[in-house]
Amino acid sequence: MKLTRHLKGKALDLVDRLVPVRPQPCSAQQRDLLERESRRMHLYYCRSCASSIAIKRHCEKLGLRVVEKDVVRVNAYRNELLNGGGEPRVPCLRVDDDQGPRWLYSPEAIRNYLNKRF
Repeated sequence: MKLTRHLKGKALDLVDRLVPVRPQPCSAQQRDLLERESRRMHLYYCRSCASSIAIKRHCEKLGLRVVEKDVVRVNAYRNELLNGGGEPRVPCLRVDDDQGPRWLYSPEAIRNYLNKRF
């Protein structure tokens, strides 16, 4: 099971690198909003995790340029994820808003938040 998940992640990573995502068309005003909101979001991900790649591509499709943090390559990002969110799981979306940082771990929760927000 773990090998299958790993191979699926590697295959999706290859597809992600070769096939670009086309963002949805939007107005200049919407683009400015997306730019402003993108700076408040940090996506903790792993290049070999299929869910992480799917969330990353979903953000690109919406036109968001979230700050991407690969927890496998940079140990400081993993420590940030562990100290801030409490769990070393990916994908994780940290949203900084007026109430403080919010950590979303489930791919479904992340997708639902992004779809409702944008």
